[in-house]
Amino acid sequence: MPARKITRKIISGRIVKPASDLVEVKPQTVKASDSQKPDEVVVGEGGVLKEGRPKRYCFFCKNKLTPTYTDIANLRRFLTDRAKILPKQRSGVCSKHQRGVAKNIKYARHLSLLPFVPKV
Repeated sequence: MPARKITRKIISGRIVKPASDLVEVKPQTVKASDSQKPDEVVVGEGGVLKEGRPKRYCFFCKNKLTPTYTDIANLRRFLTDRAKILPKQRSGVCSKHQRGVAKNIKYARHLSLLPFVPKV
């Protein structure tokens, strides 16, 4: 008995084409014109346009600073309203400076420059 080639497969009512029939679309980056948003537009799978976020830069790298315990105004930016240290993902600081921020916040807390707990 000759082997039959399956060209289409039905799974839960949907028709699924085999992988050999699919055309691979590679993501491309397209620069937006001046009239559009300045962000980059990325063409993803299936030709769908996706808007990319502008890259976030570390506050300390951008301003060429280092976190110090005496700079209370900048250290307060990296505390929540409950006086917790913000994680790296939310603060947007690079790994090197996040370690310095955490260390200097803890040092400023011991010197009573920053609170351990929020005021009630």
